[in-house]
Amino acid sequence: MRNYLLTLMTLAAAWSCSTDDGYGDDPDTGGEDPVEEPTTEVRSIIINEVEYLVEDQIELYNNGNQTVDLANYWMCLGPGQYFRIGDSAATDIVSGTVSLEPGEFLVISPVTLEASNDAGGLGLYANNDDFASADNIRSFVQWGAAGNAREVVAVAAGIWSAGGFVPNVPNGASIAYDGEGNTQDDWAGTSTITLGAANTITEPVAEVRSVVINEVEYLVDDQIELYNNGNQTVDLANYWMCLGPGQYFRIGDSDATDIISGSVVLEPGEFLVIAPAVLDPSNEAGGLGLYANNDNFASADNIRSFVQWGAAGNAREVVAVEAGIWTAGGFVPNVPNGASIAYDGEGNTPDDWAGTGTITLGAANTFTDPVAEVRSVIINEVEYLVDDQIELYNNGNQTVDLANYWMCLGPGQYFRVGDSNATNIVSGSVTLAPGEFLVISPAVLEASNDAGGLGLYANNDNFGSADNIRSFVQWGAAGNAREVVAVAAGIWNQGGFVPNVSSGQSIAYDGEGFTSTDWGQSNPTLGSANP
Repeated sequence: MRNYLLTLMTLAAAWSCSTDDGYGDDPDTGGEDPVEEPTTEVRSIIINEVEYLVEDQIELYNNGNQTVDLANYWMCLGPGQYFRIGDSAATDIVSGTVSLEPGEFLVISPVTLEASNDAGGLGLYANNDDFASADNIRSFVQWGAAGNAREVVAVAAGIWSAGGFVPNVPNGASIAYDGEGNTQDDWAGTSTITLGAANTITEPVAEVRSVVINEVEYLVDDQIELYNNGNQTVDLANYWMCLGPGQYFRIGDSDATDIISGSVVLEPGEFLVIAPAVLDPSNEAGGLGLYANNDNFASADNIRSFVQWGAAGNAREVVAVEAGIWTAGGFVPNVPNGASIAYDGEGNTPDDWAGTGTITLGAANTFTDPVAEVRSVIINEVEYLVDDQIELYNNGNQTVDLANYWMCLGPGQYFRVGDSNATNIVSGSVTLAPGEFLVISPAVLEASNDAGGLGLYANNDNFGSADNIRSFVQWGAAGNAREVVAVAAGIWNQGGFVPNVSSGQSIAYDGEGFTSTDWGQSNPTLGSANP
């Protein structure tokens, strides 16, 4: 009997030990369910991002694990500057909801208050019982400088460090929290504004407000190109251009300024092309200064851009030099018609400017060597046997008005090209563009069929002047009275002449030199290129 009881006790002890592993009630293991640790309730709302420069938007973030109703939470900018988040008259809800779920964002903006752009701060409070209470403040940030009235409260609450602040940021940036601590070191400026979403910290781009004179065509149309090479929009309506003492015009004054293209509200990377309505920049030695206002044109603080051409000594040169945007005595060499002066975008000296043959007003500058001005009209073909027709050709690159040019057949035999009583216009125009032809015939005079000559003159001041003659040809024999003048001018060879042609033929120029050997016999092609 004693042995039987011992056996039962041993079995009971063994059974009791087998249930100590905690799995006895589990249907799969035969043991009990594991015991889960209770989750700690974390009720936490933080200020997560602030864009205080333009929209005054504040992002709140629920970084706890409990839904929080923010309707009766308060924001405090400083003494006397409070607003309740749930008060629709005081708070604009930009995105999100005041019943803020864990991991969600609420973006708000004060309706009547304005966060400081220079040195400001924000405190988030659970209620408005006492804004000086460390028990009541929930989150804090200050920027621009220390000393916000609620800094001491945040420090007492252990959510900020004494004297700490986030450095100011430029337009287009915000300040954002990195989510890791409770000091200003956990905040940074960012150019990637992510209000309503997780923060992304990127280096803010510094604000650059800059407009420069970029190109000037001062010879014909007096057009000036301004370029915004900064990253901020600039309203140029009250900016001024100064050509020199007493020569000013306001860009936004429609009576003083012609807007050729673009807008006076100049976006970054855009161009504005203007022309003075009543003033005229000098074609020889001039200058231009761009000023932010008209308070003082002698002020280096007021001038924004400068260029001078043709010579040094513009009255505003000394102002530009003092401002560090020009070098003393520097100027851009003059350019010919059909060219402009343009800025290369790299510095502040005359070496950063050059003449260009490619005018690009209203677009990025392109530099090509300016083509020298060539004003040239020649006698190109003469049919002297039947119709006495003379072909003139513009082989230069400038349009020439021939109305006051003269043709001379010899002493006492002159006629003005633009005189309708003396000249018959067969084809073309007396305003002769480059590459064009004008065919004329003397109305009362007659070219010799045997030995004659023709001289083209710029005017009738002196037909014996080598400075005045422009083109010459003689045929049949040497010795035309104007041969000596043409030889002196270097446009004919002494004793040279073109042999006479038969009826139905003309004499024509080959376009290559200035002697009689550059002329020959041709079938008439008056009004078109010579064969």
